[in-house]
Amino acid sequence: MLNFRRILAFIIIVSVVIVTTVIYRNMQQLAPEEILNLLPDDVELALQDLHYTQNENGQRSWTLDADKAEYIRDRNLAKLDTVKLQLFKTEKFDAVVLQADKGQLEQDTRQVDLWDNVVITATNGEQLFTDRLHYDDNIRQISSEKNVLIRSPRFELTGVGMVVEIDKGRLLLKKQVRLVLYPSGRENQ
Repeated sequence: MLNFRRILAFIIIVSVVIVTTVIYRNMQQLAPEEILNLLPDDVELALQDLHYTQNENGQRSWTLDADKAEYIRDRNLAKLDTVKLQLFKTEKFDAVVLQADKGQLEQDTRQVDLWDNVVITATNGEQLFTDRLHYDDNIRQISSEKNVLIRSPRFELTGVGMVVEIDKGRLLLKKQVRLVLYPSGRENQ
């Protein structure tokens, strides 16, 4: 009976020490200087869950969301991870959504570059896939020099290089253009 009590007391003491150690380690925080030293040398500010809205004449023109942003002040550039750019006030669609794994925003010139798993989705369900694209907000134009695939229920369109004039609802594929039509829609096949 005496040994059982000693073993139980020993287990309780070890448990208290372990719990105290875990709590102490979780409560420790890095000093602000140590956190800043973890950032790359050219990054002056790092953000999680970025939400940026560009307004024109009191109306939102586009919003940009990113899981992570690193801001480089001297270049006025934000490097972005898991990016979603939503364009409003388009002529043909209610909104157009551009998504990618990586991107960057040049704040002064309002230029956005997206790369890695780029997908553009329009409100009518059409989707465009490419490896890299550029959005110029000054002329409201999306462009790419990479392979492009456009899918809709009625067709598949491929090519290399493209220019999309957002406000005019125009798309130009530059070369190696191929179109496959699905007269009755793909959902019926």
